[in-house]
Amino acid sequence: MTDAYIIDAVRTPRAKRKGKFTTVHPVDLATYPLNAIVQRNKIEPGQIEDVILGCVTQAGEQGWCVGRAAVLASGWPHTVPATTVNRLCGSGQQAANFAAMGIASGNYDLAIGGGLEHMTRVPMFSDIGGEESPLLKKHHPDLVQQGLAAELLSEKYKITRKEADEFALRSQKNAKRAQDESRFAKSLIGVPYKDDSGAEKVLEADDNLRPETTFEGLNGLKTVFKPDGIITAGNASAIVDGAAAVLLASEKRTKELNLTPRARMVAMGSVGSDPRIMLDGPVAAIELALRRAKLSKDDIDLWEINEAFAPVPLVVIKQLGLDIEKVNVNGGGIALGHPLGATGAMLLGTAIDELERTKGRRALITMCIGLGMGIATIIERV
Repeated sequence: MTDAYIIDAVRTPRAKRKGKFTTVHPVDLATYPLNAIVQRNKIEPGQIEDVILGCVTQAGEQGWCVGRAAVLASGWPHTVPATTVNRLCGSGQQAANFAAMGIASGNYDLAIGGGLEHMTRVPMFSDIGGEESPLLKKHHPDLVQQGLAAELLSEKYKITRKEADEFALRSQKNAKRAQDESRFAKSLIGVPYKDDSGAEKVLEADDNLRPETTFEGLNGLKTVFKPDGIITAGNASAIVDGAAAVLLASEKRTKELNLTPRARMVAMGSVGSDPRIMLDGPVAAIELALRRAKLSKDDIDLWEINEAFAPVPLVVIKQLGLDIEKVNVNGGGIALGHPLGATGAMLLGTAIDELERTKGRRALITMCIGLGMGIATIIERV
């Protein structure tokens, strides 16, 4: 086995749904991080041995292997292969993990893992249709959609509306501070778009933040999924468009191409969890990754826990006894948005940038996943 190194990570801004990326085709959106990552690292696209792109809603404009389409649309040699993977919300993170596994096993020396989700042009759930599986219904007759699962999660772990809204406000404040201090600048690349008049402009920053948010405003919002529940539009992740790419290499290839590694993939884990509650998989995934790395929670300097809903990170924090001051220090999906298939790859870049800024050593990235799964990745700054 050989070490897999993260050479670089880039992402587009997260753009509001029905906003600036409305005129950008999903395939085209994915080309921007792909081309940026080879240009920034001065490598030839033809040297990439595989591209693994996570995408959840693989329908319409994101259908027909959007990963391969993005490689071709990038103008790369047709000899560069690509595939598209779907582990629901964990897709982008899984794509990077798969690329790392290929390097660790000796089957790749240079690969890209990334993600894409254009939630404006390919709406969530637009890939679902037809008859419900009779066998799935037989074995799991009480499945619910994610919003109700978040309510079940809150009930099981006794997360209150006040806690959820306080965490949501924290996400907004942390994201605004990070943006003001240019903490995202290293990974962000601008993406051209056309405004309402047809003029071409460039989006260079996440535009979903709501810095004017107050606790009173959050607390006044109506619940979305359950009248007596706690989940609102303010403490759930925002719907946005975005794409990301992570360049990984073996030690051998870093020397051959004179690349400078930024982080090392230490360990990873994916688990199945109760598909009805659905969203508590990160706890077991974290425990698995820590065991594989022979580390404890105290060895982790930074935690990125995807904010699909505020109760998710709150449950992880409570169950594992984490220091909240090390969790989502630059905000998360509530403030910035959660472009399903891209978020995991984006969080890897955010974690590396923050480790470098603070001189921290290790970060753990984790996500809850639909149908009851969890994923975790531990990285170490080089």
